[in-house]
Amino acid sequence: MALLCLSGSIIYWFPFFSEIYYVPMQDAFGFSKTQIGILSGTFGFTSLIGYFPGGWLADRFSSRILMSVALLITSAGGFVFSTLPSFEICVFLYGVWGLATACVFWSALIKATRKWGSKKEQGRAFGLLEGGRNFFDMTSATILMFIFVWRGAGDAALSEVILLLALSTLILAVLVWTGMKDDMAQREDAQERRLTLNVAGIIEVLKLPMVWLIAIIIMTAYTGLWGAILFTPYATEVFELGAVLGGAVGTGKLWVAFFAAIAAGFLADKIGCARTVVGSFVLMTSGFLVFGFVSGAPTLVPFLLINVVFISIAVYALRGVYFSLLEQGGIPFAVTGTATGIVSVIGYTPDIFMPVLGGMILDASPGAAGYQNLFLVVSAFCFAGLIAAYVVYRKIQVGQAASSK
Repeated sequence: MALLCLSGSIIYWFPFFSEIYYVPMQDAFGFSKTQIGILSGTFGFTSLIGYFPGGWLADRFSSRILMSVALLITSAGGFVFSTLPSFEICVFLYGVWGLATACVFWSALIKATRKWGSKKEQGRAFGLLEGGRNFFDMTSATILMFIFVWRGAGDAALSEVILLLALSTLILAVLVWTGMKDDMAQREDAQERRLTLNVAGIIEVLKLPMVWLIAIIIMTAYTGLWGAILFTPYATEVFELGAVLGGAVGTGKLWVAFFAAIAAGFLADKIGCARTVVGSFVLMTSGFLVFGFVSGAPTLVPFLLINVVFISIAVYALRGVYFSLLEQGGIPFAVTGTATGIVSVIGYTPDIFMPVLGGMILDASPGAAGYQNLFLVVSAFCFAGLIAAYVVYRKIQVGQAASSK
C-alpha cells in the first residue's frame, strides 16, 4: 500500500508541476500563460484517450509491470524536462505523461488496490490509497519547496527540483518492480473466466448497468471537486480574505482530504460503500446549494469556513471510496481494468468541460452572483450523482436479499 500511495502521488507531479511552480516555471522556461495552458490541455487530452486502452492493458498484464513501466517513462521525461527544453519538446513530454499515467498506470493502480484489500475491506483499501496519496502530496510539496527556496528559488533551483523528482520517480520504479507481487493470479470464478479479454468481453462489460452508474457517480463527484477547487478565488474575491488567507482555505482542504478519505474508507467497510457514497452526495449537494443561495460577504467568513469543511469532507470521502463500488457492485475482478478504463473515460470528463463552463459562468456574472450560479450548477450535478448512488444502493440491497434466500 505504501508503494501504491507513493506511486499514485509522485507520477502526477510532472504533469501538474505548474500548480505549485506556476510563476517560476514561466520565468525558467519563458512560457506564456497560454503556453502553460496548452501543456495542461495536451496532458488532459492524451489522458482521456488513454484510459480505455489502459483498462484493457491492466487485465492483460501484471500491475507490477505496468506501474514500473509507467514510472520509468515518466522519470525519463522528467530528466529531459530538467534541462528546461523548448515549448515543442514540453508539449511532447506532456503528451507522453498523459499516456503513461492514463494508459499504462491508472487502471493498473486501481486493480492493484482492489487486489490488496479483501472483499470485505475494499472501503479501507481505496480510502488508504486516496488518503496516502494526499499525505505524500503534502509531504513532497513541502520538502521540494524547501529545497527550491534553499537553492535560491531561481531557474537553476527549479531545474534541480525537477531533476530530484525524476530521480525519485526512477528509484520508485525500481522499488515497485522489486517490492510488489504479480496480481495475475486473480480471484476468478466461472462467470469471470467466461469474460474473455477481447472485443466480445469488452462489449459484455459495457452492457453492465453498474459500470455506467459508477461512471456517473465518479463524473458528478469529480465535478464537485472542480467546484471545491474554486474555493480559494471565491474566498479571496467575495469574502475579501486576501491572497494569503484565501490560499490557506485551499491548503486546509488538503488536510481535510487526508483524514476524510481514510475515515470514509473504514466507515464504508462498516456500513457499506454504497451507503457511504449516498451520504457523501447528500452532504456535498447540500453544501453547494447553500453556497448557491446565500450571497457571500466578509461578515460571513465563519459560515464560509464551516461549509468549506463539510463540502471538502464529502468530496474527498467520495474520492476515497467510489472505486470500492466495483467490488460491492459485483464487477468481476478479472475485468477490473476494463471497467476502470470505461468508468474513467466518462468519470474524468469534468477535466475538459468544467474549466470552460466555470469560466463562462463567472465571466457572465462577475462577483458573488457568478459564483452563486456556478455552485448551483455544481449542486445539480451532485444531485444527479446522488440519484445514481441511490440506484446503486438499491441494486446492492436487492442483490444481497436475493442471495440470502
